[in-house]
Amino acid sequence: MELPALSARRATVEDLPALQALWQIGGLPAEELEKFLTEFQVVPGEGEGVLLGAIGLMVEGNDALLHSEALVPGDEGDGGDQGDAIRAALWRRLQIIARNQGIHRLWTQEDADYWRTGGFGAAPAETVTAATAAFVDKTATWLVCELIDPAKAKQLVTEQMAIWHATRTQEADELQGKIRAFRNASLLIVAVVVVLMIGMVVFVLRQRPEILQRLLHGGR
Repeated sequence: MELPALSARRATVEDLPALQALWQIGGLPAEELEKFLTEFQVVPGEGEGVLLGAIGLMVEGNDALLHSEALVPGDEGDGGDQGDAIRAALWRRLQIIARNQGIHRLWTQEDADYWRTGGFGAAPAETVTAATAAFVDKTATWLVCELIDPAKAKQLVTEQMAIWHATRTQEADELQGKIRAFRNASLLIVAVVVVLMIGMVVFVLRQRPEILQRLLHGGR
């Protein structure tokens, strides 16, 4: 039986009973996992309260962990094409979330073949050693998916810093230009005022020469 077109969404409190059933079928610690309900993405099935699959996404900085995959058993779930269809719906959702949250690298220890062919590869030893996320056990074997190449990310940061520095320099130059223009305008206004005052004094003295005489003779 073919499944209809599948889509995934974030788990809600209403999904908890169906999630607990999936976790129990998969042999996962349901009581522990329900504390992290909001980490889970789920694929609803037909009918109210039916879930076909779920997986957790733990985010830490620029890294995230895919964990605790659980699918319905049998032909409609964890086996063959149907299981991979559920995983594909989850994977589409996970990639959107990861990119929206600025995640650079996804880690998992899920062993389904789908993850090895769907973008994950064996994590190089140096990548595991350099990992800073607390969930990365450096003695374990990991699959990793690089959403952003570290070298390109570093180059992007360098380019953004260069653009920021150039913008700040340009803004500083423009500010200095405005300050100089304001200062020059202020000096020009002062000079005009001084010239006008001198002109007024000369005009008054020409019209009233006796004032100058009084000034020269100490006001007598």
